[in-house]
Amino acid sequence: MSMPRLGWLGAVGAAVVLLSGCGAVQPGVAAEVGEDTITVDQVDELTRSLCAVLEDLPEDDPNTPPAVSGEQARNNAMQSLILQSIADQMAADYDVEAGPDFDAQVDRVKLQFGSVDDDLVDAALPAYTSVAYFIDIMRQVGETTESGLSPDESLSAGIQVAQEWEADHGIETNPLFGSFSIGDQEIESERTDLAFPASQSAKDAEEGSDSYAASLPESQRCG
Repeated sequence: MSMPRLGWLGAVGAAVVLLSGCGAVQPGVAAEVGEDTITVDQVDELTRSLCAVLEDLPEDDPNTPPAVSGEQARNNAMQSLILQSIADQMAADYDVEAGPDFDAQVDRVKLQFGSVDDDLVDAALPAYTSVAYFIDIMRQVGETTESGLSPDESLSAGIQVAQEWEADHGIETNPLFGSFSIGDQEIESERTDLAFPASQSAKDAEEGSDSYAASLPESQRCG
């Protein structure tokens, strides 16, 4: 199996990937990731941090991203925590840790939000760096599978190991959020509660369009 590098690598700069679907977990639990449990409270805490960063940006800041719906922000937080959990568990299994590539992404995020309070940015970092952290760990895991691999080949091999890890350990998500699966190029999700949007506004909500998010009341969006 080979993985085009632009899939996962292109996701490093994207803060939001919408996840929707269903799983089977206990009340108060957002996801069961292998031996790790992610609670709804953890997701909500990261969501609040993400929104706090966006809301603290000056209106004329050129780095201000488009507004996102509260649902998008929550799903982004959920995905970020799952990716971090997978990477943490596999890093422990393979005795590796995040390196310079991840550190560089952290620095980029802090530079991008330089006008925002440092404590707010630090609290929201997982939402902006989880993909970079996951890629960094997967590349190092891939390096353990065969000698002489290029960085792209190591990442591809690491993703394959992660897919095998997922098959062995399982990832179950709360229906409030959505399904989660490690694809060759990106996170894969499947919507089961809404097969076909019934209207354009429903379609915009499902796809997380900028115009839909901007049209929401302030209480239902971030940014």
